[in-house]
Amino acid sequence: MVMKNPIHRRIPRLFLKKPGAYLPLFFISLLTVTFASSFFISQNSIKPLYYKGLRENKVEDGQFLMANPMTKERSDAIKKRDVDLAKNFYKDLTCRVPGDDDTREKILRIFVNREKINTAAIHAGRLPAAKGEIAVAANFAKAENLAPGDKLILNGKDYKITALVATPDYSTILKTQGDLAMDTKHFSVAFVTDDVFDSLKEKNHYLYSYRNRERLSEGKARDRFEDILSDAEKSGPILGATTFYDNRCIQYFIDDMGGDVPMMTITLVILFISLGFISALQTRGLLREEAPVIGTLLSMGYGAKTLIRHYSLVPTCLVILSGIFGNILAYTKGYTLYADLYYTSYNLPPFVPILSLKAFAITTLIPLGIVWLVNRILLLRYFRLSPLRFLRREFYHKKRKNAPTFDGFSFKRAARLRILSENRLNIFALFFGMFVGNLLLLFSVALGPMFDDYADSVKKDMKYNYTYLVKAADPDVHGAKGLSLTMDYKKDTEKTQLNVLGPDQHTAFSDDLPSSMKPHDVVISTGLAHRDHLNIGDAIEVKLPGSKYYKTLHVAAIAHDIHSIQALMPMDNLNRLIDKDPGNFNLYWSDTPLKINDDLLITTIDRDKTGAYLEAFLENFDGALRTTCILAIVFYFTLVYTVSKLILEKSQKDICYLKIFGYGDGEVASIYLLGMTIAVALFYPLSLPIFDRLVRYLFALSISKLSVYMEPHFAMTSYLYIYALDLAVFVAAQWLGRRKIKALNMVVELKKVSG
Repeated sequence: MVMKNPIHRRIPRLFLKKPGAYLPLFFISLLTVTFASSFFISQNSIKPLYYKGLRENKVEDGQFLMANPMTKERSDAIKKRDVDLAKNFYKDLTCRVPGDDDTREKILRIFVNREKINTAAIHAGRLPAAKGEIAVAANFAKAENLAPGDKLILNGKDYKITALVATPDYSTILKTQGDLAMDTKHFSVAFVTDDVFDSLKEKNHYLYSYRNRERLSEGKARDRFEDILSDAEKSGPILGATTFYDNRCIQYFIDDMGGDVPMMTITLVILFISLGFISALQTRGLLREEAPVIGTLLSMGYGAKTLIRHYSLVPTCLVILSGIFGNILAYTKGYTLYADLYYTSYNLPPFVPILSLKAFAITTLIPLGIVWLVNRILLLRYFRLSPLRFLRREFYHKKRKNAPTFDGFSFKRAARLRILSENRLNIFALFFGMFVGNLLLLFSVALGPMFDDYADSVKKDMKYNYTYLVKAADPDVHGAKGLSLTMDYKKDTEKTQLNVLGPDQHTAFSDDLPSSMKPHDVVISTGLAHRDHLNIGDAIEVKLPGSKYYKTLHVAAIAHDIHSIQALMPMDNLNRLIDKDPGNFNLYWSDTPLKINDDLLITTIDRDKTGAYLEAFLENFDGALRTTCILAIVFYFTLVYTVSKLILEKSQKDICYLKIFGYGDGEVASIYLLGMTIAVALFYPLSLPIFDRLVRYLFALSISKLSVYMEPHFAMTSYLYIYALDLAVFVAAQWLGRRKIKALNMVVELKKVSG
């Protein structure tokens, strides 16, 4: 076999000769590819499993919650609409895990084993078949380290776990449709036999689920949903209803995965653009170092294209190797990081890893293309030069006439400024990398405080300590009254759900309702105004889920003390809107606990317990946030080290001359490294206004699909923490640069022949 280009043999020797130059780049590329590939493998495995589970386990097309059981006549009328109807009644029970010292209340939503709709996918064990047996959600068992055969205590009675299951209607286990996130450890679902369910004394919730016998388009499915609600409403009050398309317990996971993929792809591209710049700077340094050799080869007849291919191979080989080894690590173990994260947060069908060529292509071909393109542009620019210019190390077509003179500056200060000027591309690459690394750092350190602020704002939104949702009035209870409705909401072409609150007169909400409100006027919360860019005088459209037509409401005011997604209007106006009696209500408010008849009570909202689920949510993501933080620190350290090394290697001969003239190692370091230190120290505060606006925009974009509004508030302490971390990492990398100055072999450097 004939070697077409013998000089390619030097590439392995080059890697071995300069490990300090290429090993950091390889390491950060390997780390990035491993994490990205692990994500794409788990995502490409889970997504088809999830949709397969929706089909095979017969996910519902809609559900509605009745105040009382539906009559047989109404059930039969609904079934005639070519749907299968199932009773998914449930009861909420407190539970305790033996040996668990968690003081927070745990609630299990108990269902009967399903047979027709929303059937269970079994991770382990078998469905309960006798008294004292129970099947629990697989992610709840994972969070509590439970397995089939273990015990659970429900209301003081022991139950044996027979199965770990996942159902398609609770892939995201939310207690209510309005919850921002899941609380895996403190709320979950479970399944028992009919006899066990009937023996439970807790209040029954009459939930019905239906499934169309033939697949319909979304528009036709929504029309049928409204027809079904019209039938159900004739049997009694409907407390809540949602379609498959609006059910956050189903769609939350779909939206999450849909948002994660482009975000991870964009992160991968941005990181490799940064690495592409760094590799291009390394290539430029190598070209300048070997300029006389390149000039000699060109004059001997070597083609420029041949040498361009050769110098392109150095960075592309690194990317190919990092792609191969990174994907091997991801396939052998790495994918479990993201799979565990998904299966801890969501209740999904059993995981089966699937070989994904897409993951390999995204994490290898995209980085390879970026690095190749950046280096190719650089090499094409350099190889326009003649062999003589390479031999003379003349890398510019014309002498720069307006080079700064720095008259009036001391020698050290002028030298620092000149070094910064000559290395402006290196500094630019460093700043770009800092910007990217700080983005990752900020999200990893500021997410927790931001969610804490959101939980506090939700509590402040509550005007009373206790809110009671009831089926009907309790004659023995006297408290503030109101009406709460979840309505279909349309703004332009966007269709979502909106909580419309109708307080009675003389409640704590009176200050938010102008006295001059007209029948179709509405007050909107700050959260709704910000999220949907609404102002006073704008119009919104709402309707009850069972209604055919939207009704227009006009924004009369904005309640600045309410941050949740909500609208308010007087109770009598809201009742008039839905054609009910002016005194119709379904809420009691009180600052002290009320004793309400259990047969009339639907649910209780306690201000002190509101937002507690966010603690568990952040615990689930703690590992991922920590990993992101580590990746950002490693990336930034590698970047600083590489740029410092490039600057020092470019100036090795000048450093030797300074040492000959009597400058010590510390003085040389102050000339070559102190300027960069000052530039980095100034860059962060100067770029903070742009940085802050960008991260606010990215955060708002990331939560735009959620039915909540969170003020993208990043505490100043988070920015100060990142600044301190940046400087600490920079100092550590600079310390290695100082060691390089100290270890410089002056004899070898001064023996090199100038071109």
